[in-house]
Amino acid sequence: MLPCVRVKDGVEFTMIAPGGFCILAAINATTAFVGRDLTITSACDGIHSGIDDPHHRGEAYDVRTHDLPDKLAALQQIINLLGEERFYCFLEDPDSENEHIHCQVRRGIPFP
Repeated sequence: MLPCVRVKDGVEFTMIAPGGFCILAAINATTAFVGRDLTITSACDGIHSGIDDPHHRGEAYDVRTHDLPDKLAALQQIINLLGEERFYCFLEDPDSENEHIHCQVRRGIPFP
């Protein structure tokens, strides 16, 4: 079976912006690179940094890392696919229970 994108129970996709579709495509492509499923743990749901947070606009997604043998390789592949000019991805809360890959459209960058 081919690896695929999974979604944690309760995650809501109430809005997906154009940049959000690009992020989702990069996450999906990265499943083949890492050879395993990747799980989105946050989309438009949850408590983030306020009402203007990119998650609420469908421009940011979080991916579980605690089950990945090489989380940094997965992160780098997503960055390679998206590019750093219009997107920002990093390992958030490293070495904690909340560790995850966070990807978003770069702040201040208009996306079509």
